[in-house]
Amino acid sequence: MSSFLKRWWWALLLVAIGLGACRLRFDVDILNLLPPDEPSVQGLKLYQEHFANARELIITLRAPDAGQAERLAGELADRLRQQTNLVSEVTWQAPWMEHPEQLGELLGWLWFNQPPESFGTLTNRLAPDQLKPTLEQTKESLATSMSPMDLARHEFDPFNLLTMPALTNLAGFSGGQSQQMFASPDGKFRLLYLESAVDLNSYRSCESWLKAIHAIVGAPGTNGVVVRYTGRPVFVEEIATSMQRDMSHSVGITSTVIALLFWLTHRRWRPMLWLLALLLLILGATLALGGLLLGTISVVALGFAAVLLGLAVDYAVVHYQEALAHPQMTVPEIRRAIAPSILWAAITTMSAFLVLNLGGLPGLGQLGTLVAIGIALSALVMVMIYLPPLFPERRKPRPNQPPFHWWNYFVAPQQPVMAEMTRSAGEPSALRAIIDRVNPARCRRGVMFPPARIGPDRQRPATAARRGANHAR
Repeated sequence: MSSFLKRWWWALLLVAIGLGACRLRFDVDILNLLPPDEPSVQGLKLYQEHFANARELIITLRAPDAGQAERLAGELADRLRQQTNLVSEVTWQAPWMEHPEQLGELLGWLWFNQPPESFGTLTNRLAPDQLKPTLEQTKESLATSMSPMDLARHEFDPFNLLTMPALTNLAGFSGGQSQQMFASPDGKFRLLYLESAVDLNSYRSCESWLKAIHAIVGAPGTNGVVVRYTGRPVFVEEIATSMQRDMSHSVGITSTVIALLFWLTHRRWRPMLWLLALLLLILGATLALGGLLLGTISVVALGFAAVLLGLAVDYAVVHYQEALAHPQMTVPEIRRAIAPSILWAAITTMSAFLVLNLGGLPGLGQLGTLVAIGIALSALVMVMIYLPPLFPERRKPRPNQPPFHWWNYFVAPQQPVMAEMTRSAGEPSALRAIIDRVNPARCRRGVMFPPARIGPDRQRPATAARRGANHAR
């Protein structure tokens, strides 16, 4: 039971990381990076939500001649319409040209949206007592008019339903303008409008849907035919993919530089690999906790990774160097000596990054929050986890070592830890005897020099000189 109580906060941290990983979502909407209280930003969001079609994909097709472009566009539209689980609608030419029966619905919609006085004119013209005069007027127009458009239109529209302000230039609208909506003037370049049958809320859904569309369209079988894609799904997929690639490259380059510098400094594989593993663990846990607190994280805020790696590695290197410089100290004693400076440095750095939330930019605020969470995790992990696997023989405290409380990791010791260690021994140790011989006066005042590292290949000059003199004798 006591062992569980000592580690309950680790279990709580693991539960929080698991919940955050399930809640984590990435946001690629550029408008969410701007201040949400700006009227222009709110207007753009309303337009994108209610007026712009977020599920529309535009396919462009260019062929060497107009006939080939029209034929390929029609075949591609038929092939995409068969995929009802992916595509709900495909438009590659004017609807009234492909489905003339829908022209009546279009006319009814246009008349219904006319001003009241124009709509009143139509109802007066179609009144029961006005039908016969209207037909007589149409017969007279067919007999006397010299306009080919009037002759062709009045034959099928005897009640002049096409006579409205919105269709004053019906000839140009039905011919040239409708063609320009889907093809270039020479007909070699055509457009196809697709509407997705599934919701494209995240960049993952956009990416998977676009892959399925690419597989259906395939590579054109004729040489010289070029197919391109544009629209919101393409923008979302490209932005998210580029940000993900940039983040992975920055993390990879930063990790490589860290490993190279650590190897050049210490020339040891085990601590280097253990450090890289902990850095990856910290990155994943930071993302999970960020998802728990923020829910949706902007892809721009993912740039925190390179900043976090550079800060987290400093905490590990300081602990490792202290362990090498003082081989007689146990891991708890090293924590007691180094933890206050590491933790307070982490707190001040976290405060500086949390201030970014006051700037008004959501993406920048999320960046500061993620870096602050990562710094807190880095300080905790490097203080408590990094050293024990590297020095297993020094993991346990000394039998006569005074107990450490949690507040000891935030308050620096009044006296050096080595002085406390030597005084805690019941009898003078070899280290205490050496210190007394070196500087007994300073030792009595409680001042200690850090022990020098003397190895078989590093002898003091005086000792080497005496051995050389004895050999000469």
